Amino acid sequence: MQDKNLNITEPNKNETVDRTEHVVNNEKNDKAFTTKTKRRIFFALGFLCCLALIAIIYKFQTFGKFVPNSTYEYYKELEDNYGKYNEILRMIGEDPIATTQPGEIDDEKLKELVASIGDPYAQYFTAEEYKEFERTYAGDYVGIGIAVTDEDGKIVIKTIMDDGPAAEAGMEPEDVIVSVDGVNPKDSTEAVNMITGENGTSVTVTVDRGGEELDFTMNRAKIDHDTVTYEPLEENPKIGYIEITSFINGTAKDFKLAVRDLKNQGCEKFIIDLRNNGGGLTDESIEIADYLLPACTIMSEKTKNGEEKVYNSKESSADLEFVVLTSTNTASASEILSGAIQDNKGGLIIGEKTYGKGVTQLTRKFGDGSAVKMTITEYFRPSGKTVNGEGITPDIEVPAEEALDKAVEELSK
Repeated sequence: MQDKNLNITEPNKNETVDRTEHVVNNEKNDKAFTTKTKRRIFFALGFLCCLALIAIIYKFQTFGKFVPNSTYEYYKELEDNYGKYNEILRMIGEDPIATTQPGEIDDEKLKELVASIGDPYAQYFTAEEYKEFERTYAGDYVGIGIAVTDEDGKIVIKTIMDDGPAAEAGMEPEDVIVSVDGVNPKDSTEAVNMITGENGTSVTVTVDRGGEELDFTMNRAKIDHDTVTYEPLEENPKIGYIEITSFINGTAKDFKLAVRDLKNQGCEKFIIDLRNNGGGLTDESIEIADYLLPACTIMSEKTKNGEEKVYNSKESSADLEFVVLTSTNTASASEILSGAIQDNKGGLIIGEKTYGKGVTQLTRKFGDGSAVKMTITEYFRPSGKTVNGEGITPDIEVPAEEALDKAVEELSK
């Protein structure tokens, strides 16, 4: 809008001016200006009110209050999927003759629910059980110093840790756990939860050894869970032997230190023993694969809806000559490492076909200390082959107890 030039002429002193008319005209103009301004203000306010009303209606139509769309969608999904369960719990709480209240839908019922979904690796933990579960991967715990696995419906002891209560009591690998303090555990996880406890407290473990039941009463002790043990082979000191019993926090770091120490002792070739290693923390296994292998794919994993994540090794590597030993109980994170090494031709796999657990779990802890472990992805070898239910076939198949001798033979060529 262009500005208008206003020409103002000062009246001649001798000229007569009708000031009354001038005042009246000014009053009329002022009234007209005020009316127009008011109309404009009222229009603007009305328009803003309409916008506000539209916004309020929209928000109340979606969730009943001002929330982001993402939050609305989240609660809508909760309502769609679990609304009836919440309503049932509410009705139970209001039932005047019901003997069970919502708060009494206890841990045992939740255990049954999780156990019924068809995922053999899913598990519900009470707060106390989850504390013990966390200790398993923390590097130390209070127990008797054994490592167990599930084998054909039995709980089999695979490792007896040196200087632990189990070793001192005379327990042996391949003993089958029958009961703990007179109670029969249903699987290895429950057995471990029952065996671990407070330092200095007593526990009695009954095992089956060749058809004979033996009772071992021991005091629990703090166990420094060294998952990596190593030494130069006595018959060939140029070969370094490294055993990894599981993957917990710090396993990858300890493995690298073992390689460095063995090199300093003159070792030029290496045997990596993963026999009876049931797995553990995926990240630790991937870190060791990255250390051993040059630029390549280590593994990929997919969610149920098809989302894929690929893990790659960096260009640098330890540049080692090595072989890997496996058994039928080599599983999970151990199979990630074995599969990456085999597919990328990092070293020979010697021993037995592995277990075939090609899935990963996520553990979610709740506010009361309880937790649930659930499968979230299936993982695949660098070649794209599945591991779950298939396992990894060694390059050289021999019984597990003969694998070490075969490895020495291969590395001595």
